[in-house]
Amino acid sequence: MTTLIQYCSQLRTGLQKAKVANQTRQEISALQQRMREWGQHATTRHGLAEKARIVDPALLQREDIAQADNSVKALAEQARQLLQAGGNVQDLSTDSLWTRLTNAAESANERVREAARSQWRQFVADLGHVDSPSVLEGRMLKTPANEALLARYKQQHARFQAVVRSDLPTSAATQDEIANAVAVLKDLREQLKGTAPDTVRLFLKAAETGGAALELLTPEVMEWLRANDDPARFVIKPKVTQTWR
Repeated sequence: MTTLIQYCSQLRTGLQKAKVANQTRQEISALQQRMREWGQHATTRHGLAEKARIVDPALLQREDIAQADNSVKALAEQARQLLQAGGNVQDLSTDSLWTRLTNAAESANERVREAARSQWRQFVADLGHVDSPSVLEGRMLKTPANEALLARYKQQHARFQAVVRSDLPTSAATQDEIANAVAVLKDLREQLKGTAPDTVRLFLKAAETGGAALELLTPEVMEWLRANDDPARFVIKPKVTQTWR
């Protein structure tokens, strides 16, 4: 009997130690989970802060953003003091402290993100309107020189779109890159010939749609072609092929 009592006593002691060890493991696991959650918010904020400084170095000092940051700092300090005083990770759930802290951090990050996005969009808009290649193609004269310019415009426009497609700049060089891209696009757009005398337009339209009558090739048209096109790309041929026997 004594041996059985001793065995049960030893078993109870072992179970108590196992319980403490299990609680410790749970505490460590819970703490690691909280650290991962907080780390995600901190990493997001670090990245947003870098981009915000590119857009506007003074953006993070804006009153509404500073107030949001102060709310996060106050809740973070409250959580730090609780743990430092001997509380465990579960105590962070008291009065929804951890939920309020993470929500505040997420809200502060979103405020920075939206403010930076808004100013970045304004920066891009201030550079001036950029026409799409299809718009220019629809109103330009179809000449070899224009076709070559349009091909260059399409390439540059694709690069421009790749940059502006991002909500925020990717690096400190992005502002100069996009400003230079817009300047190049504007220059190419100016080089595209979109106007010509009516006689020229009539001749080109006829040539593109099956053939222009000889009377459409006036001196004015010929002069314009020499200055703005390549007359050698046009040929004169009879409207109906004659068969001589």
